[in-house]
Amino acid sequence: MRRTTIATAALLLATASPLLAQHGGEEQGGLLSVSAGLMFWTIVIFLVVLVVLSWKAYPQILKAVEAREAHIRELTESAERDRAEAAALVEEHRKLVDDTRAQVQKALGEASSTAEARAAEIMADANRRREEMVARADAEIAAERAATLEAVRRDAVEVAIRAAEKLVRANMDTDANRRLVQEYLQQLGTPAARA
Repeated sequence: MRRTTIATAALLLATASPLLAQHGGEEQGGLLSVSAGLMFWTIVIFLVVLVVLSWKAYPQILKAVEAREAHIRELTESAERDRAEAAALVEEHRKLVDDTRAQVQKALGEASSTAEARAAEIMADANRRREEMVARADAEIAAERAATLEAVRRDAVEVAIRAAEKLVRANMDTDANRRLVQEYLQQLGTPAARA
């Protein structure tokens, strides 16, 4: 690179020297005047610069352009690969989201049916327990009723026996017996009299 710069500077100086020579001794022509010597040296200098540039600068420039072109090609291919990978990842992500959504819907359906089955099971268990409690309460009520009736019967028998005992001891007539039983029942109280 340094050599190329030096060679280019030397060529520019060489190009400038014929121009200086022309201006030094000759009469200046117009803008469109043709000078054979100037034209010759311009063509020679142009060809020398062209040869030097093609020998030193152009290969370097071509290498740099080709390297840049290869780098751009690599970047383009890399970008294409990345784009393809991104598209594949987007598609995979979409499928994963769809699968997840389907699994969530399935899980919700299963949870709903499980909850309904569990609710039905709990209701059936509650109904069974309620029926058992009602049956137990009915049995307890029946047992209490039977015990109460038995107690009332015993009390009625006891009342009857005591009344009979008093009747027998008093040995009275029927009107007196009736009066004595009614008095005795009144002593026991109204509930016993009803029984």
